[in-house]
Amino acid sequence: MKILVICSESYSASDSSPLTRAVSSIVSAYRNWGAKVLGFSPYFSKLTSENSARLERNFVEKLGNREYSTLRSIKYEDDLFIQYEDYFGRDGIYGDPGEKSYSDNHVRFAFLASAALNYCLETNFKPNAIHVHEWGGIAGALTKTVYKDCFGNIPVVLTTHNICFDYHCGPDDIPLIGLPPEGFDIDGYEFWGKVSMLKAAILYSDKVVFTSSSYLFYLLSSDLQGGMRGFLESQKRKLFSIQSGIDYASWSLPSKGELLFKQQKKEALRAEFGLEQDSSLLMYSHLDAYSGSSAQIISTILANLLNLDLQLAIGISEDNENYSYFAAIQEKHPHKMALLPLDESDESLYQRLAASDTLFSIGSSDPSLSLFLKASAAGAISISNKRSQKPFLYSVPYEPSLEVEDSSTRANSFVSESTSPDLILEQVLIAESIFREKKRLWSKFVSNACSLKVSWTDTAKNYLLLLGSTGL
Repeated sequence: MKILVICSESYSASDSSPLTRAVSSIVSAYRNWGAKVLGFSPYFSKLTSENSARLERNFVEKLGNREYSTLRSIKYEDDLFIQYEDYFGRDGIYGDPGEKSYSDNHVRFAFLASAALNYCLETNFKPNAIHVHEWGGIAGALTKTVYKDCFGNIPVVLTTHNICFDYHCGPDDIPLIGLPPEGFDIDGYEFWGKVSMLKAAILYSDKVVFTSSSYLFYLLSSDLQGGMRGFLESQKRKLFSIQSGIDYASWSLPSKGELLFKQQKKEALRAEFGLEQDSSLLMYSHLDAYSGSSAQIISTILANLLNLDLQLAIGISEDNENYSYFAAIQEKHPHKMALLPLDESDESLYQRLAASDTLFSIGSSDPSLSLFLKASAAGAISISNKRSQKPFLYSVPYEPSLEVEDSSTRANSFVSESTSPDLILEQVLIAESIFREKKRLWSKFVSNACSLKVSWTDTAKNYLLLLGSTGL
């Protein structure tokens, strides 16, 4: 199978964002499955190493008749960059650092898609499918307009990694970005009198993939701004979910001596942050942009937590609005509570998860819920809540009423019915009690969590099955 991939960030030159890591992992897994992948992303000259690519040749794309250059990745020759300084020679990807988005993003990324399609046309690369990500989704429209003679029958699959990322432009710009003008209405890509690039991408893609089943269910059962839920429901026949994987070489515990390894990591973390070296449960909460209501719930039940036989470690930035509150409490309880700098590196997060007995994550807005997979791989049992009345597909909640034997339970998490502080606290109490009194059962929880595997190889396989289901 031949696949054209278009991504708005330079996935083959950087691993600095969740999007680039995800796309790079999928493309690599595609190739491992034997697919021929030609991948395109912008060459951000101020953000990309000069040694990461070599100049190939120049072309003129058909949407705006603009001349551009292609560069081949040094890392993998079938990953290419589109070079166009006016659009991609800026200080940021979507906007200057700390500033609002660039006003011409719709033109910039329509050009990216046009340049990628034009390259395939000029070099006679005929893909069986086109897989686009986020802003690259405008390619779906271009295959129905400017490039319909060559790509009109090629299925386009859009992965929407986060539906919150949208961009709006005026209707006067419709010709500039290659959208079919007849689609500009409430049932199409119109959004409060403007053009929604997200709606356009969904509308003109043949399949639309969300990065977890929980995320898709959440979107179809939540009130979204501007009637977006209704629009999604109108497109429901083309909506799918494929769980994003993780790299188990980076997140798993050693194959032998898992519990001893975790104990050593726990002792090291306690020593570093001044927590008492005792036999209590260590609970970690990662308060990043996706942490949802975790901080609020912790604040509400904090007095209860401090009276339990557990220690609380919180990854939090000093810029977080809750930092001063937690810092004041931590100063009074330095042996029970620690504040850890919010380090977003994978290595730092792994060390914290490997050291922790539980991960406290309530109301997470992470579309792929990858933190659950990472915590499970590191043997940290999640304490979370159902999402829109539906738990994460891979979460097997512990149910005390079943009175299961240690050897037969499949449970790998503690899940509350809602984000009610009382119900969340109840799950914490159950976890703390089992950790203290039923060591064999807790060990089985850890084993169950570590045995859960959703790799990028699995993710790519499911994409290939979906691409095949388009009638190829």
